[in-house]
Parts: sequence; C-alpha cells; structure tokens
Amino acid sequence: MGLRVATGVIGGAVVVGAIWLGAPWLTLLVLVAGGLAVGEVYRLTPPGVGRMPVFLGVAAALGLLLTAVAAGRQDFLLASGIGLAAWGFVALLWFVACYSGGLAAVGATDGLEADGDGGGLDGCGESLSVSPEPVEGRPVAAFLLLVLGPVYAGFLLGHGLVLRDLGGGAGDLGRAWLLFTLLVVFACDTGAFAVGRLAGRRRMAPRISPNKTWEGAAGGLVAAVGAGLAVGAVFDLGVPLWQQAVCGAAAGAAAQAGDLAESALKRAANVKDSGSIMPGHGGILDRMDSILFALPAVYYLLTAGFQL
Repeated sequence: MGLRVATGVIGGAVVVGAIWLGAPWLTLLVLVAGGLAVGEVYRLTPPGVGRMPVFLGVAAALGLLLTAVAAGRQDFLLASGIGLAAWGFVALLWFVACYSGGLAAVGATDGLEADGDGGGLDGCGESLSVSPEPVEGRPVAAFLLLVLGPVYAGFLLGHGLVLRDLGGGAGDLGRAWLLFTLLVVFACDTGAFAVGRLAGRRRMAPRISPNKTWEGAAGGLVAAVGAGLAVGAVFDLGVPLWQQAVCGAAAGAAAQAGDLAESALKRAANVKDSGSIMPGHGGILDRMDSILFALPAVYYLLTAGFQL
C-alpha cells in the first residue's frame, strides 16, 4: 500500500506540474505516456491474434500526438483525420505483407523464443518458425487491434494537448480545463470505488469487470459532478455553473466507459494488469484508461457544444 501511495503521489505531482507549465514539458510527458500506452495495448493480445508490430504502433501514436501539437485547436480534426487515414493505409500494408497470426509459433530466428501467444510477426524482419499445424486465427480482431491501438493511445490522448491550448495555451483557461478533467476523473474513480464497496449490489458488467456495480457507477457520477463544481469554484472556467455540472457528468460517464473498455481488453487477453511500469498500479494504461475517454468528452462539449 505504501508503494502504491508513493507512486501515485509522485506521478500526480509530475502530471500536475507538466500541465501547469504547459509546452514543452506537457508535450514530452504526453509523448512518453502515449508511446508506452500503445506498447501495452499491443501486448494485450487475445489467443489467435498474434504479435503486433510495437515499433510501428508507437511511431503511429507519436505521429498522431505530434499532429495535435502542430495543428493546434483550429486544425486539430482536419490534421488528425489526415493522419488517421495515413495510418490506416500503412497498417493495411503491414497487415497484408507481414501478418501471419493464424499459425502456432514454436521457435524463432535470431535466438528469439516463441511465447505461445498464437504466433505472428513483430515486424517483417523477425520471422517465426511455425508448427505444421495451424491454430484458429483471428485476422479481423488482429487488424482492429493493429489499427485502433494508436488511435486509442495516441489520438484520444492528443485531445489533452488541444484542451490545454484553449485560450491560446499560455493563459489559465486551458490549464484549468485540463486540471478539471483529471480531477473529475479521479473523483469519479474514488466515488465509484467507495460506493461500490459500501453499497454495491447489482453488477454492471460481470463478464468484463465483476467488481463494478450500478450503485458504484452512480456514486462515481455524483462525485464527478461535485468535483466539477468544486473545481469551478477555484478556477475561472468561463462557463455557467450548469455547464460545469454537465461537463463533470460527461467526463464521469466517459471515464467509466474508458475503464470498462480497458477491462474488456485485459479480459480478452486474460491478464490482470496492462503492464508493470508503475509499482503498485500496474501499467500506464491502467492509470490512463478513464482519462483517454474523458478528454474527448470534455473537449467536444466545450468546443462544439458550448462554443467556448
């Protein structure tokens, strides 16, 4: 428990400090987090999917994040759309040329050992020797994981950079809204956990995450709205009180959806944590799953819904 708390305090201080300072520190932190997260996504491979090209996926995620940096708020969607189309084309080329996830790997060249994950290639330069007996492959699932990994860990996270750019990036508005989103997500997670432990009775998604309950989800949503209003009392968010509450509710609902999405990935891969890079917390994706969905929810509400 002490290690978990220490990791959380240090990690939280680094994140808040980067948000407060803005570019280039926030940009560097987001690039590192996005690269590590897509690597973890590609390791959450269900049986029959095979290995994913981690280097290629990391490069795609970093490209999408750098697109958000270069485009800024005004051209973010257009530039990201072009980047996503380019990544989809590259992913299709790799998949056609290199993927062989339907064969069971029993060894590898260059001293590599098979890991029993259903085979496949980690890039065209690393060919695996395969058994003469094919296993049941899942090419559709493999292609979706390949394409969506950088979208999940790159494009979604890029919304944090353009959210920080509200008001020109140098002012307090973007900083306040990015802190708003993170604090609301934290409050939602804490409220859902506390209420779920104390009063949880009806399970929300027993096949995906058996410990989550509808009572906990309701408690998390209430905590998210309360945290949103509390942040609005400290920072000037530039919107009326009711819009702060709506943003808090949207961020809370999106955060819980993001948590369930990552739980589904881990359940399919039959693992407990996405990684082990954060002592006491698991992988970086375990800490970012809720944030990845909350950032776009808040950003689009502010820019498209409330016209901030």
